[in-house]
Amino acid sequence: MRTRTSLLAAATLLASGLTPLALAAPAGAATAKYAEDFNGDGHRDLALGDQLATAGGKKQAGAIVVVWGTAKGPDPAKRTVITQNSAGVEGAAETGDRFGAKITTADMDKDGYADIVATSPGEATGANRGTFTVLWGSRSGFSGGSSYAAPAGKEVGFALDVAVGDFNADGRPDVTAVDDEYVWFLRGPFTKSGSRGKATNLDPVDGEDINPHLVVSGKVTKDGTADFAVIGYDVDTRSHRVWFYKGGSGTPARSKKTGLPASSEIVGSTAVIADFDKNGHGDLAVGVPRSGKGGAVHVLKGGSTGFGTAKSYSQNTSGVPGVRESGDSFGHDVSAADTNGDGYPDLAVGVPCEVIGSNLFRAGALTVLRGGSGGITGKGARQYDYGTAGVEGDPAEENDAWLGTSVLLRDFDHDGRAELAATANEAGRLHLLPGTASGPTGTGSVLLTPGELGLGARPFFGGALAD
Repeated sequence: MRTRTSLLAAATLLASGLTPLALAAPAGAATAKYAEDFNGDGHRDLALGDQLATAGGKKQAGAIVVVWGTAKGPDPAKRTVITQNSAGVEGAAETGDRFGAKITTADMDKDGYADIVATSPGEATGANRGTFTVLWGSRSGFSGGSSYAAPAGKEVGFALDVAVGDFNADGRPDVTAVDDEYVWFLRGPFTKSGSRGKATNLDPVDGEDINPHLVVSGKVTKDGTADFAVIGYDVDTRSHRVWFYKGGSGTPARSKKTGLPASSEIVGSTAVIADFDKNGHGDLAVGVPRSGKGGAVHVLKGGSTGFGTAKSYSQNTSGVPGVRESGDSFGHDVSAADTNGDGYPDLAVGVPCEVIGSNLFRAGALTVLRGGSGGITGKGARQYDYGTAGVEGDPAEENDAWLGTSVLLRDFDHDGRAELAATANEAGRLHLLPGTASGPTGTGSVLLTPGELGLGARPFFGGALAD
């Protein structure tokens, strides 16, 4: 069933600027309860970055859409579109900025309203490229945005990926930003005036030790402090590695590195940290869509000193639907949350190039792997695609939809079971699947197009969901 209630009416209210909402109840002075509650009304909101969006006539300038949450989940009729031309947002929309290429969320200034941290890998800043912007949440929606460039004159692209957490235990959120050569630790506080704390390069050989591809944060040890992991290429051993940085008082220290199973390429990989077995240590799941034949997800069990040896999951794993085939891109994106209310986080895996049936080339699919006392398992895994009842799309005509390009699990309606959001970028679609006691379902799912999201009518988009 497709939900279109009030979409056309809402579209007349949307522009590339910030769209005010009815005032929510005031947030408290403490950090926002949910990292996705941007207006402090007690409901998670849904944020989507579209790096291919045209803004101010500039192609691939990029935009971010927020679908505002309610007690029943995100309401497609209540949306805000933000670009670098929006009032109060530092910078300007320019061709190729790709604002919103990657987004994450956190209450950066601890005012009770969650904020969005969005990368712009194409932004020109003198000899460098790349920035990230903090869009500040407020009672009425968003109140501008502050931009942050490379801390030093290193002629590389800055902030290809970012992670947020209080890594030095001083009570203020920090940012770790990686590029092709450096790992930057940027201390808080981050302020609406555009200031931040001291920056430190954590790659001790000045870019000759790690070639990082992505960074992810979470609580891995049991000390309650946020940690982070950098995934990239080890120049010394000529292999792909995970570097674990333990949070704590002072500058985070690299305490352990762990190898990843052989893969010809990890560019484009994604990762998430979650305690899949509920033993108090966060585990690391790394999606490697180009690993071997068809892609894989490597899960590294967390411990007091970092991560252990990886265990790999693919469509050849017992219980996982489908068959591992060349080019499936299993693991193109990953996200974690409890989908069935049993208390264990589960893992959503995007498979955007999955062939459905005998002739639907790159139609795409979503796979949910269950967490439990033994960690992630293929037992009870489920697949969702255009043949799933309730998921809108003609199962005979969905070539090159790329369902599963980006995935997100979050409990938007407060029932203890996460809903599943997923993009089909080549088809230009955002799907929202409700959560149930047995996991996500296609029944009652919602489908939105770029035009319905206020991004302009076009057949595809660069949708990336915040995680």
